[in-house]
Amino acid sequence: RAAKLEEELKKKARYEKYREEQEKKARDVMYGEERKKKERAAKLEEDIKKKARYAKHKEELKKKARDAKLEEELKKKKARDAKLEEEQKQNVKQWDSVYERLASHKNQTGALDVNKDDDEELFEWIKRQKSILVLYFQNKPIPISIDQARKLTSLGFSQSRPGIIRASGIVDSSSVENLWNEVLGQLSAFKERFGSMTFNHISSSHPEYQRQRRLQNWVIDQRREYKHLRLGISSNMTAERIQKLNAIGLDMDPRAHIQNHSWEERIEQLTSFVEEHGHCKIPLKHPQLGIFCSTMRQRYKEREEGKKISLSDEKMSQLIDLGFVFGVRKPLNVGSQKKVSWEERYGELLEFKEEHGHVIVPQNSGPLGTWVKGEP
Repeated sequence: RAAKLEEELKKKARYEKYREEQEKKARDVMYGEERKKKERAAKLEEDIKKKARYAKHKEELKKKARDAKLEEELKKKKARDAKLEEEQKQNVKQWDSVYERLASHKNQTGALDVNKDDDEELFEWIKRQKSILVLYFQNKPIPISIDQARKLTSLGFSQSRPGIIRASGIVDSSSVENLWNEVLGQLSAFKERFGSMTFNHISSSHPEYQRQRRLQNWVIDQRREYKHLRLGISSNMTAERIQKLNAIGLDMDPRAHIQNHSWEERIEQLTSFVEEHGHCKIPLKHPQLGIFCSTMRQRYKEREEGKKISLSDEKMSQLIDLGFVFGVRKPLNVGSQKKVSWEERYGELLEFKEEHGHVIVPQNSGPLGTWVKGEP
């Protein structure tokens, strides 16, 4: 039993030793795995740091490259700006030189117009400046400075009329004023010759036709510019021009004087016109009666539309008795007109009275008007 017990104790000792060895191996394995894990973690961390350092280094290189490129671009830009500034100085110097030539030309000749054959360079320069001034007067961007544009206007360049859109509308203000005074003198001479500034209708073959037509259009322009001035619209009419026009007796606003004549005075003027010309077809251009007759036709049209106006039956009767034409007579196709009896015309007259409330039929209203005029 003692030997058996001793053997069992030895076995137990061997087992304990074996178990301790196994546990030690397990611990060694576990520790080895942890060490490897730590090593791998450390290596990964080191790799990440390396990548970060590489990325940082790469970014620094890129930044240096960008800074170098930007510095180079700045140098180029400065060079370009310096070159542009120098070119601008040269352009301004050249512009001032040509401007002085033009100013000298004006001092010698009194005008800004230059003959192309005499100085083609100056001629082309003026042409370009006029195109620029068109933009300047429209408040648009221009390729020259504002001071240069003002120098051109102070020299005498201006608009022939407000709102021009072409270079041909930029003119020499002194030349324009001289031309204006010249036409004013022609109008004054016309008045001295014919006793008035009334432009009678003449044939286009008449030797005075073109001259009168130009003067008449010029007078119309002056009245329009005067009206624009009164309405606060851009106008080339000046106080000096108004004084000169008033001095020769030109009526700047003939329509304003329509109400200054009584109805009796107008009828008297119409009667005189009929006695002198044998008809009552007053042209619109007639100085005393043209606008009045146009107004009467408008009043008649408004009356036919049912509006309340001052054209009474009595006034219409007076005008009709003088042969006044209230509208353009439409040509009648005589061959297609059938003969109508007196009773039928009388029936039409009754219908006219029922519709309009009176029997004053305008003679230009058709067959009924002609029939009424022929009745005693």
